[in-house]
Amino acid sequence: MPSDTVKAVESQQAQSKASKRATLDLLRSKKKRTREVPFVLNDEEVTFAFASISAKRYDKLLTENPPNTEQRAAGAAYNMNTFAPALLAEVVSDPELTKAQWSEIWESPDWNRGELMTLFSEAVELCNTGLQLGPTATV
Repeated sequence: MPSDTVKAVESQQAQSKASKRATLDLLRSKKKRTREVPFVLNDEEVTFAFASISAKRYDKLLTENPPNTEQRAAGAAYNMNTFAPALLAEVVSDPELTKAQWSEIWESPDWNRGELMTLFSEAVELCNTGLQLGPTATV
């Protein structure tokens, strides 16, 4: 005959499953957000694979790329010209490019601000999108 503890745990697990409540194991098993994004480049459709990074790593990148004096005076929280390539190097998993390679693209006269910001915005949005909330109910 199962012990009272085993019965209690089984009961809690059944209740949790039935109510769809989050469990520690479920929270621990959460996977990174990923996204395959198509872009048209030189009249050819290509795809980029994005994978989010942790909140801690994202914040560290912000800290590692402080605004310069002029940017700080304008109210910037980070140096866009160093943070963007650093973030893209971490978030874009395919093609896999280094920060130096992303910096080369970022500074290229062939890439306009809108094109660069599209890539950067995808990376930022992927790393900063919250959980999808379902309908709420009173408990």
